[in-house]
Amino acid sequence: MESHVRLAEKIARKRCRWGWEDPDDTRSDAFWGLMLAARAFQPDRGSFAAYAALRIEYAIRRGRQMRSGVPRTLWEEGVRPPLVSLDVPVGEGGARLVDMLASPADAEEKWLADALRRLPARECLVLKLRYYHGLPQSDVAPIIRRSQMQVSRIERAALAHLRDSASVAA
Repeated sequence: MESHVRLAEKIARKRCRWGWEDPDDTRSDAFWGLMLAARAFQPDRGSFAAYAALRIEYAIRRGRQMRSGVPRTLWEEGVRPPLVSLDVPVGEGGARLVDMLASPADAEEKWLADALRRLPARECLVLKLRYYHGLPQSDVAPIIRRSQMQVSRIERAALAHLRDSASVAA
């Protein structure tokens, strides 16, 4: 059986629906199929590799069906679980589910606004002038009455503070 582990891995890589399912699940199913093949193989009936390949394929299909939650009889008829629609109405007033979910951009914007509030006033002002208003450091310098080099240092310190707060939040 140990000499056929590569066969199981090769079939798992080939049969995995990349982006649709976890490759570890497919690999686990393949190893399960290899184990079943080793238990049930009868040497007088042919090659172990050919028999194992069939059992591995079957185990991958069976694992996929079991994870789907669809009964086996329906799965074999080609019935697949329905995709969830985010356009379904939620509650009263015609709101849709997609409208109720917070987008990652909203969450990031909220985090950034909160992180900027916690910065010292000068650092916050420099970042807002540089990134929200698009001003170069040479234009920010006279506004805060500092040299361009000092603006660069202030900006670097502010970005370091933001990185530190992001690592704490994560």
